[in-house]
Amino acid sequence: MKDEVVTVKVDLGGAVVDLINNSSLKFSVDCLAAVSMCWYEIDRGSKGQSLIDVSVGRSGHGLLIKNVVSLSFVVDELETKEVENLTVTLRGLPDNSSHEENKKIIYALISDLKAAGWQKYYFPSDPRISSLELKKFNWSDNVFGATPLSHPLFDVNHEMSLSDWLANRFFYDWYMYSGDYIAHVAVQRRNTPSDPTRAGIYLISVKFMSFDGFWRTDFDEAVRPKWKQLFLSHLQQLIDRRFKVEARARAAGVSIDETYNPPSMERAE
Repeated sequence: MKDEVVTVKVDLGGAVVDLINNSSLKFSVDCLAAVSMCWYEIDRGSKGQSLIDVSVGRSGHGLLIKNVVSLSFVVDELETKEVENLTVTLRGLPDNSSHEENKKIIYALISDLKAAGWQKYYFPSDPRISSLELKKFNWSDNVFGATPLSHPLFDVNHEMSLSDWLANRFFYDWYMYSGDYIAHVAVQRRNTPSDPTRAGIYLISVKFMSFDGFWRTDFDEAVRPKWKQLFLSHLQQLIDRRFKVEARARAAGVSIDETYNPPSMERAE
């Protein structure tokens, strides 16, 4: 009889104590009292252990991620008692599966995120350029002088071609957001030495983080305690950089995605 798959439910923004007490599987815990940090993990990577499913909840929206080999989160107890970050690592296809097959399951994961209410995210200094515009300019080195975090090639609304997929240098990064959380789909590729253009080994993870946690670490430690007071000024500087890059893009005949609706905390007044 096939073992029943265990589902671990994690509510982003939920209390850490509730997750630990109610989890269907036990988290290992490693705390460093000197800095008030704790690391929590469920690891199913040992031989003979079955994979798990992880249900990631946020404000009434649910996302089920299957074939999970590990999940972990870190808590800075001086900042929060809630689950503000979560890393989910998936068991991918067998080693040396084709690039096409791996690309298919990764875009299926992105589709699942979109179906659960996650949408495309542009970092505030990045130009709002869709992947459909890439054919209009040479983006091999930069995007109109910028090196964007949310690169147009990694557009969750459009699947890249296999040729663009293989031309990319082994790391893939898609960013999405829902409410006050950001999701980073991170993929690493290693080609099969004997058949590099056809097959490879892929490492796949999804990293969730609250925007408070995401932006807090963008400030130097010396000013971090008052980062919220400094944030609007910092945000405006980033948006000003975006506008300069977008002006160059428009001058080159590239369309800007004016329909983009940023997260609430990134809407400059």
